[in-house]
Amino acid sequence: MRILSLNFIVPVIMNCPSWCEFFSFMSPLSLLDTLGRIMHFVMKDVYQKLSSLDDLRNSTKHPSAFCENFKTLKKMCSFESDQYEDNRPKSGVECTMGCRNLLRLHRALLFITNLFERVGTDPPEKSLSELAKTAYDESLSVHHPWAVRQAVSVAFRLLPNRSQFVASIVATQPKECQLTDEASCREYLFNVTLPTLRRVYKLTEDILANAKMLELP
Repeated sequence: MRILSLNFIVPVIMNCPSWCEFFSFMSPLSLLDTLGRIMHFVMKDVYQKLSSLDDLRNSTKHPSAFCENFKTLKKMCSFESDQYEDNRPKSGVECTMGCRNLLRLHRALLFITNLFERVGTDPPEKSLSELAKTAYDESLSVHHPWAVRQAVSVAFRLLPNRSQFVASIVATQPKECQLTDEASCREYLFNVTLPTLRRVYKLTEDILANAKMLELP
């Protein structure tokens, strides 16, 4: 958790690799593993999207001038803005899809942020399944078709109990972080991690909104 926050300093979010690093740091948190049953729907092919974003910056596959367009979020939005019209790919234009993939990850970030917050604040009698369902309804549900929403609803029932989830998060914190119990993790979550994630979300939201790319198909 501490590594995640330190690695996601707000000014750095303008740099595209920082976005990809975020989801790499979710694995040490065990969030993806613990929620594995629903990640197939909630964060479908995340790693494929990360790989696609990395590929756009791969200088062994593309000219350096091309890769430069994907160094920051603003540059990527500016470069891809001519590929769309009314949130649809222009006819005959080959879309590089960087912003589209970023948008999917951006939406997943809101789900993760909302879930962390609810796990830390909602009454203890609320199950992890209930919290995940609420976080999903607040974020990703509107972007998913009915069939996916139904599948997610079923998958939520298979989640571990809330105490197991919290214990898993605490247990996987690196020793050097000194987050050794639930109390210290909770304090760091609310004082550092959640504020950082919210700022990251807001910055990304603003960049995509200014480029009129919040509704890409």
